[in-house]
Amino acid sequence: MIEILASIRSDHFTAGIVLWDDKVVEAAPIIGYMKKRKWSRDAVRNYCKAQGWEISVVWRMERAKS
Repeated sequence: MIEILASIRSDHFTAGIVLWDDKVVEAAPIIGYMKKRKWSRDAVRNYCKAQGWEISVVWRMERAKS
């Protein structure tokens, strides 16, 4: 399992998301819709690009499945 913490930056906010196995499992309230619908990493990346937002990986860790 891969856990990723990413930062999303726009002109109006900076927010974080957590992905497990390329699915959003935690998100700041302003982008909570990504968590609610369990967006994939590709969906987040494509949406951010379309919105003109910058996304970057802050932290990445491989974990054993529990």
